[in-house]
Amino acid sequence: MDSKRSTRRAVALAVAVLLLAAACGGNDDDAASEAVEVAPVQIVGQSLGLAGDSPASDPAIGRPVPGLSGSAIDGTPFSWTPGERPAVFVFLAHWCPACQGEVAEYTGWLAAGNELPDGVDLISVVTLVDSSRDNYPPSQWLADEDWPYPVLVDSADNEIAAALGQAGTPFWVLVFSDGTLASRGSGRIPPEILTRHFNLLLAPGDG
Repeated sequence: MDSKRSTRRAVALAVAVLLLAAACGGNDDDAASEAVEVAPVQIVGQSLGLAGDSPASDPAIGRPVPGLSGSAIDGTPFSWTPGERPAVFVFLAHWCPACQGEVAEYTGWLAAGNELPDGVDLISVVTLVDSSRDNYPPSQWLADEDWPYPVLVDSADNEIAAALGQAGTPFWVLVFSDGTLASRGSGRIPPEILTRHFNLLLAPGDG
């Protein structure tokens, strides 16, 4: 078994074992003035299809992850091109208690002087936005929490979530440096465990 395949399997198994059960389901039918909550997006490439229940047996592992462009939550243009660096996406819904807990845990962990390893991009995606549900708008929520990571907003039709196969929130997508899928799954990941995932993505032969 070559090193790339070994690393992919290790990451997938790690996510399968370490994703916590807490996750919210899919959508039920003073931030900056430029803040946006939803915006048009462009998907470059093929959808990964809906993620299943087991990250370790996901048939999309090793497939190219589509490129993404649209708007950051502050209204500025945002784009991500696969194949430049390893990346981790976390999909967040403002009304999801597990997402709220995840964001608070990370900001508290960072405030205590911890940090994630360099070399992997952590990108949040605000999705499933619903102005009739709790904790709206997401831009205010993340500003109040001092969330430090880049935030890409999904479209009103949740096209990014669909393209990357989001199933429940929070939803994590790990991408090798060659732009292929390492693993994905729903549930909370503690910062210490995400650090291990970062190190796996940075390991020689990751992509």
